[in-house]
Amino acid sequence: MELAGILSSILVCQSILCGYIHVAAAAAITSPGSSVSATLATATRSSSVASTSSGPIPNITTASSSALPTSSTPSIPVLPPGELPSSCPQNSTVTSGVNFDTSWQQFYLVTQGLPGITFPLGNNYAGNIPNGPMVLHSDFKISQNPRSLPNLIDTFWVDQPGRSISFTFGVGFSTADSTGYAKDENDVTADFIGFLSNLVKVFPSLATRPLYLAGEDYAGVYISYISKALLTTSNPPVVLQKIAIGNGLLQDISISTNLAITSIMESFPQLIQFDQSVFKAFQSKVHLCGYDVNLTYPQQSPLSPVQPSRRVSSLWTSVASRAQTTGLLQKRGGSLTNQLDPYYGCSLFDELVDYAANFSFPWSPGAFDLFDVTDVINPQLSIDGGVYFNSLQVRGALHAPFNKNWTSMDQYPFGSTLNFLNCCNRPATFFEDLASIAGSKDVEIVLYSSGNNAIAHHRSLEILIQNTTFGGTRGFTRKPSTAWVDDDGNVAGIVHQERGILYALFDDVGSLTPYTNPTAAYTLFREFVLNSNTTGSITVDSDGKPAVLGGEDPRAADDAPRIASEIFLGANATQSTLIAPSATIAAWQQFLVNDMGAPTDSAVSLPWPGRLWISTLCAVCFVLAL
Repeated sequence: MELAGILSSILVCQSILCGYIHVAAAAAITSPGSSVSATLATATRSSSVASTSSGPIPNITTASSSALPTSSTPSIPVLPPGELPSSCPQNSTVTSGVNFDTSWQQFYLVTQGLPGITFPLGNNYAGNIPNGPMVLHSDFKISQNPRSLPNLIDTFWVDQPGRSISFTFGVGFSTADSTGYAKDENDVTADFIGFLSNLVKVFPSLATRPLYLAGEDYAGVYISYISKALLTTSNPPVVLQKIAIGNGLLQDISISTNLAITSIMESFPQLIQFDQSVFKAFQSKVHLCGYDVNLTYPQQSPLSPVQPSRRVSSLWTSVASRAQTTGLLQKRGGSLTNQLDPYYGCSLFDELVDYAANFSFPWSPGAFDLFDVTDVINPQLSIDGGVYFNSLQVRGALHAPFNKNWTSMDQYPFGSTLNFLNCCNRPATFFEDLASIAGSKDVEIVLYSSGNNAIAHHRSLEILIQNTTFGGTRGFTRKPSTAWVDDDGNVAGIVHQERGILYALFDDVGSLTPYTNPTAAYTLFREFVLNSNTTGSITVDSDGKPAVLGGEDPRAADDAPRIASEIFLGANATQSTLIAPSATIAAWQQFLVNDMGAPTDSAVSLPWPGRLWISTLCAVCFVLAL
């Protein structure tokens, strides 16, 4: 198991944060609801971050070291009633009210080596290790990552600020003083823009270089808010070029999962033991609840709004980050009927999860992974990077605070007792406004999904796009069905782009895509985010008719079932694979074609060639800045 380069690009701006900027930065951890996970990247690769100081800054290397100096655990302070704790660095030599300028580059310059690294890390400021050069393995040995993002651009990682009234004080090394806790997404956005304003004072050329905001999972919420603010600010501190959101939690979780329930069952029939009668029973419930959305290209009329449903499965009370939910979930007696169950009502995803947990091996009585349905590994391997980051040598090299430990996640937003699933006004409520503003300023939006992700399923994202008016038309004019290929020559999924919005689907991987499929993620970021690969875009053929560059394949269409043939089991690692017999898969495909109206193209009976089946765990990730 590897942290796969995500333990890189650390930005710990101690003095900027305490008292006036409450956005800190640290190792990029992609647990939903835990980290900003947003990459601020300048588009031009340079030998160093833009600097006005004279003379080159040498690369940093260090001798191999397997032993890490131990760091003592900070003590929890005793506070007066009603006073919130402060995690502002006690080792900072900076006082409040300082004015930032280029002289601060030397203050934030990292000059000490890091243990275990024997290769050049490039130029580092404020604890910023360029994203991706280091891969931290489960034994805490470090190797060099060949798909380092600084091969393409300069990168900053920014972690979610101190927001939880708990000892963690936020993700990574992020800090907050006692009055600096973010109360909501608007506070986070204001703090983030304040951080950017100070950043360009230290590195002035960043004010005019193109900026890319990118992140996955809950970062989709932050990026949506921050992007809208930057686009509507009269004098923004940076030039926003493109937005990239992967597996974004853009909609209410109950809405996104309920809208995807049919697609989830089609692709993962193991959840219902390939039982056609169970599938039909759920289909009847889907119709009764209005979840059977009909998409057209373009969408002829606005789709009827779908209301959130209650969360009744015990899954939601224990889900945290990408952790598995163990033990028997809510059990319902009696047989499944075509009518709504009084207990579940229209909480159909909850009912499906509970059905699988009670009646379908290997989920009975085990676990359900919202972020990768095929992953039934339980328990998940713990890969806490704090063992490395909390060492005295690493803290010292990265200018990190000594009074606050690095932590990988903080699931309770804004000091609440509710976890991230219950947080915030979701970006779906203002996505059309964001798309309109972005389009008017030539800022492109890249949205991608991973095929095995249930909580941010690609079907829900497709519905959101088709119900959004951008460039004068509602939704895409052609159904996404164009294959794209990674650097190894493998078909990685499909891609489609029109009028400033690009949609991509990664086949057969779960959330944290740059970890589970780093080659494909690196290709996507280089070709479709940083560059302008036209695959999947609309053109005109020799007869003057609309066509799609790269062709269209009904087998690859976004609504074509992507039937999983393998489910991965084990404890802490994949120890066995549950493989469905080919005859069972063929029978399910035929059922979908004959009885459920699936695409009738003969090729549907063949496996879609994009199958990759990455079986590695993905608890923490971001080899790239996606």
